[in-house]
Amino acid sequence: MKVIRATQDRNLNTLTERVYKQLRTAIITGNIEGGSRLVESALAEELKVSRTPVREALHRLAVEGFFYSIPMSGYIFNEMSDYDIVDLFTTRLAIEKLAAGLAMDRITPVELEQMELNLKVTEEKIKQGHTEDLTELDIEFHGIIYKASRSKSLFQICQSLSDHSLKYRIALIHIPEFAEKTRKGHHEIFKAFIEKDKQKMERALHRHLELAKEDILKMLEQTRHEIFFSKTLGT
Repeated sequence: MKVIRATQDRNLNTLTERVYKQLRTAIITGNIEGGSRLVESALAEELKVSRTPVREALHRLAVEGFFYSIPMSGYIFNEMSDYDIVDLFTTRLAIEKLAAGLAMDRITPVELEQMELNLKVTEEKIKQGHTEDLTELDIEFHGIIYKASRSKSLFQICQSLSDHSLKYRIALIHIPEFAEKTRKGHHEIFKAFIEKDKQKMERALHRHLELAKEDILKMLEQTRHEIFFSKTLGT
């Protein structure tokens, strides 16, 4: 019986992880819109699973700050306010400075080559107008730094903070001006790593994240204006 129970537990954990990843991807890519209400039974039917893995996945996402629970009603996707965006990037900057500082001491030649290759591919994609590929390259670039810190805790925290802003970056990355800002920011960070200059790295990281924050806030403000005028004009 214990063997059967252990197998059942592993199967449930695997299923919960799959549901969690599906929902998390839908959130950070913008497929789940702000204010959406998610109900366990409806999600279970859509994903063709029982309610238990859905319940556990939603609870996990709520702990991570993506949803908040409404008793007897389900979960509401928590759209970020301007204050949330500022708070997120303030926290992200502090944590990423710490991670990047450790990474500068521990990064390998192979990882530096990976960063350089990432920059070259990014530049080519921008020249070719293939901005749809830039999100993955952005994630990869920062991921190399997170990994190079050799800290599992920092790696997980950095990834989580990055994912909270990802859907906004996806919405912006196709804009040539934003794509070029991202490329330049990554290039300055890479130069600091090559020179092993922590102060230069911190300044470059600060500029990079500050520009991303400002662009996201501008995009949100523009979106609110468009929604307001659309409703006012009845279109």
